[in-house]
Amino acid sequence: MGIEIERRFLVDARSDKIWREGASVSVFQCYISGVSQIDGKIVWKNFDLVDESIELANISTWRIRKSNGRVVLTAKGFRSGATASEFEWDLSEELYESLPLQGLPCITKTRYLWPGDDGLLWEVDEFEGALSGLVIAEVELENENQPVLIPEWASLELTNLRGWSNASLSTMIEDVKLP
Repeated sequence: MGIEIERRFLVDARSDKIWREGASVSVFQCYISGVSQIDGKIVWKNFDLVDESIELANISTWRIRKSNGRVVLTAKGFRSGATASEFEWDLSEELYESLPLQGLPCITKTRYLWPGDDGLLWEVDEFEGALSGLVIAEVELENENQPVLIPEWASLELTNLRGWSNASLSTMIEDVKLP
């Protein structure tokens, strides 16, 4: 089982956008529901996504992400503080193209990778479409008590606030087109 420990912050996008100095990648992700297990496979809408079993009762969010030519299915567990379980599986481009994703909650964003002064890697997401103008940064940690040097452009901490996950944000908008 994978564990994700991350802190998230709202970003003041009026400031100098120094995070844009790092590498960037376009990200498209959709959120699916109704995932089940049949004969040891993770299944959604009669599509066999992966040949593996996990405890579905502990999963709160399912996501399909396409970025940099890679398609990934992610299962995230319920969050406790900054920590949640996380599982990831690569999906084939062929399977991705066959999935009925139209009309699902989806988001598009550009993700920038910015090295913090303390050696931690920040992922800064500039949302597009209906969420254009929203910028959120997150940093993954080894443990919840790990010290973090918070950049001056990071403002309100969102880590423990409900409604600020990408999954929640995706349900607030409509008409996102598949790439």
